[in-house]
Amino acid sequence: MPFSPKPDYDIVPRQILIRNFTSLRAKYISRPPYQRKTVWSRRQQSLLLDSLFRRSYIPNIVLREVRLKTNEVVFEVIDGQQRINTVRRFLAGDLPLPDTLNDIDVRLPGKRYFQLEDKELVDIKEFVDEELSYEADLVKGINDPFNQNHLRIASNIFWRLQLGDKLNNMEVAHARLFSTVRNFLVRYADDYDFDIHTYEPIEVNKHKHKFFQHLYGRKNNRMEHLTMLGRLLLLESGDGPADLRDSALAEFIKSAESTDGIGNYSFEKNRHAKSLLKNLDLLCNIYRQDFQIGRQVFGIDYLVVSYYLLLRHLHRNYVLRAKGFDLFKAFIFDFHSRITAKPVQDLNLRRFPESRQMDTSSIEERHRIIRYEFFSFADANGFEIKVKDANRTFDERERLDIYMRGNGICRMCKKEGKSEREATVKWSEFEADHVLPHSEGGQTLIENGQVLCREHNRRKGDKV
Repeated sequence: MPFSPKPDYDIVPRQILIRNFTSLRAKYISRPPYQRKTVWSRRQQSLLLDSLFRRSYIPNIVLREVRLKTNEVVFEVIDGQQRINTVRRFLAGDLPLPDTLNDIDVRLPGKRYFQLEDKELVDIKEFVDEELSYEADLVKGINDPFNQNHLRIASNIFWRLQLGDKLNNMEVAHARLFSTVRNFLVRYADDYDFDIHTYEPIEVNKHKHKFFQHLYGRKNNRMEHLTMLGRLLLLESGDGPADLRDSALAEFIKSAESTDGIGNYSFEKNRHAKSLLKNLDLLCNIYRQDFQIGRQVFGIDYLVVSYYLLLRHLHRNYVLRAKGFDLFKAFIFDFHSRITAKPVQDLNLRRFPESRQMDTSSIEERHRIIRYEFFSFADANGFEIKVKDANRTFDERERLDIYMRGNGICRMCKKEGKSEREATVKWSEFEADHVLPHSEGGQTLIENGQVLCREHNRRKGDKV
């Protein structure tokens, strides 16, 4: 019996007029969820138009037939996004024909599509509308948009087609649609999104965190924003310095794959994810009046990691308040000026810039140096930083003491005028609260404890 493995799908050749990509635009999903959004240079677009008009060889585009409803089929572009976008730009009148076509016909260079309406150019317009086309390979048999195996096969085809166009680790990880970590990174750091339920690309991601919109100083051309968010998430997951190399991040994203991962954004409820978003909110709040200055200092990845770790450490262990945050901002500006000087003049900092590696030991060493520099800066500026109580929560004996001393009565309920009966809290619903909040330097001592019901404890938060 001859060797003949059964393929997962069928491939049917098609010829598609380029005008169909505009006139039937809704039929072609040019950026499926596993794809990055890229933009060719003007030169690349002009070269493609030159090849089209010369009828030179152009690789086939690859489409997947996707059946959204019983009577509705669309075509997902697995490969050929830029070839389609280029002809769309030409047909929209945004892209002129290149000067290189002069040797074919002197009428061609510089002409835009709408100019072909002129009487003397009607033959060229007819050629564009009726003859210019792309050869396509249509993938059939994996057409269910919500079938996990079908999506996995489609994204696998995409990966294999990119072998000649090397993707970085994050671009590969971006195609892991089953990873809840991947979904978290896309939601809060990508410029674009994809609604898996309506199966439509979303051109503006309304969830993108303002840290990446206003403060992070790097562009997102190769998913740099997703990479940085992923690295900061690794710091939270490791509770401090961790291995942030590309391979570690790729493995972290892969490890979060699950059978129900597609369109699943539940990871944002993870405590590490919530802590990360809160710290990024805090950074944006600190720089809310100085985003331009912030972009100057939050633009080099290994320094961004160090600045984030420093803020995380200080916010967790010390009482900063407004003056403390102003001190942090002043220190970062001073430190950044010294560390990026060429050559570095400060002897204490000469070890810091020598290594931009993202391994654990390099990050730990930089974290030690920047903490030392911060406290030296605070001393030099006469700023005393108050330490938070290392013990954040009351133990059982302390909780019992607080409950019994307070007769189980919520202090805030009583203050609002409720009767003792109405203000009495069941032991199972009682919460021991710091009178002076822990975040403000309040000690975890019985004398600083009070009985609150859950509702009042949530409402009080870190207020005195």
